Amino acid sequence: MNEPADLTYRVGGPLGSRARRAGLWFNPAFFAFASATLTWLILLWRQVPCRPLPGDPFPNAFMRACYSDIPILYLNRDLSIGSGIYTDILLEYPVLTGGFVAVTRAITGLLGAVISPDATFDERLAASQLFFQVNAIVLFLCFLVTVLVHLKMGQASPRGDRGSPVRVWDALLISASPIVALNGLINWDFFAVMLTSIGLLIWSRRYPLIAGAVLGLAFAAKFYPVLVLLAITVVCMRTGHYRAVARAWLGAVLAWLIVNVPVMILAWRGWSEFWTLNADRGADLGSIWYVLTLAGVKIPAVSAIAFSCMAVSGIGVCWLVFHAPRRPRIAQIVLLLMLCFLIFNKVYSPQYALWLLPIVVLARPKVLDVGIWTLGEAVYYAAIWGFLEGVIGAGTDWEWIYWIAVVVRVCVQVWLALRVIDDIRFPWNDPVRRPMVDDPLGGVVNHANDDRWVTALHDRARAAHARRIHQSGRAGDDLPPSTGSEDRPTLTSGAEVR
Repeated sequence: MNEPADLTYRVGGPLGSRARRAGLWFNPAFFAFASATLTWLILLWRQVPCRPLPGDPFPNAFMRACYSDIPILYLNRDLSIGSGIYTDILLEYPVLTGGFVAVTRAITGLLGAVISPDATFDERLAASQLFFQVNAIVLFLCFLVTVLVHLKMGQASPRGDRGSPVRVWDALLISASPIVALNGLINWDFFAVMLTSIGLLIWSRRYPLIAGAVLGLAFAAKFYPVLVLLAITVVCMRTGHYRAVARAWLGAVLAWLIVNVPVMILAWRGWSEFWTLNADRGADLGSIWYVLTLAGVKIPAVSAIAFSCMAVSGIGVCWLVFHAPRRPRIAQIVLLLMLCFLIFNKVYSPQYALWLLPIVVLARPKVLDVGIWTLGEAVYYAAIWGFLEGVIGAGTDWEWIYWIAVVVRVCVQVWLALRVIDDIRFPWNDPVRRPMVDDPLGGVVNHANDDRWVTALHDRARAAHARRIHQSGRAGDDLPPSTGSEDRPTLTSGAEVR
């Protein structure tokens, strides 16, 4: 993303040599936090039409596109009567998200909400709205921390012509994202997003054990952060940093066990609800399997098929890591693994875009690319509420609009994956990599050489390629000279100028 100073070119030319290049208007943190606050205010304004009032019928959240699980689950899961989460209330979320809900419910009670089995419906309704407001404030803090973390990530990048780090302004692609304004309060996902970003930042600072512990906590809040650990693992395998990745997994496992084991012992049924629900559910909203089901295509054993597709595509990503001319960046592999998981998953809720947002910005920080991906997610966001409302629901004449919206979202995600794969295959075109830059989030693998077995693998591949060229030349002298990628310089992890 360009600095604000670049905008002066269109209104009078570049900055002069004597212009002051410091101060508030050149501070990315000011713009990032200001835009984050404005984005969240827009999100809160969008939620106002969904606020139920005593004595009035519940507003149609689907028609108004302001649905949120937070107050609905407060009422429907008996959180208003003070029962214990997981011990008495079956909550379909991992343990740390359940803990987040328990803490915000306790704060709601301290602020005067009536939490009792004897509460009237109006008291429960008022408590659900206060619960929503408390969560909106706490999730806003999670959002601000996420923006701060990405500002910190950008500070490690090289400085541009105007003195500030070239990647620090990328945080604005998160703070001002329409994805946040649309999906930020559907669920508690920003808590896991924050922990995942913190884990990546700590990994980049070369603290594998602590980074693994934070990512383990993120995994205890949502499932997808385990894909970050898998990406770190395969990249470390290419460089031979086995001790670092072992420490990361040790921290992750210990942190996950510390959070989960007490609940497993005290409330096994409540703890297992998340895993049982996801294992047993069939094709659900937003997935390509659900669209096929609506189209009349019967898919037996959808769980097995979906998992097989994830596994095969994930193996393909791992193959790419080891065969790429230069070690891919961690953010690129995280994004590819997440797309493999989400494209073939049995359900795709609109708030899942929040999982992807920071990783998309880290992997492919181009305004056009992020904008096209955002548009694809917005199309799906609009369609899902129309489908649930019934305007374009199953059995209507307009059901095909929902099908197209899902296909458009998947196609945009595949397009984004191909863009990242192209950056991996031709690393000299990677927008993040510049002279002296390898992987800003790499941590212990940043500027690391490939392990010997990877070097031998590439040497064999080059030798086989040379033999094929030699045999082709002997078979016909009239063949034109090659102008393909083999004429480009081959970049390896340790080949950059230090």
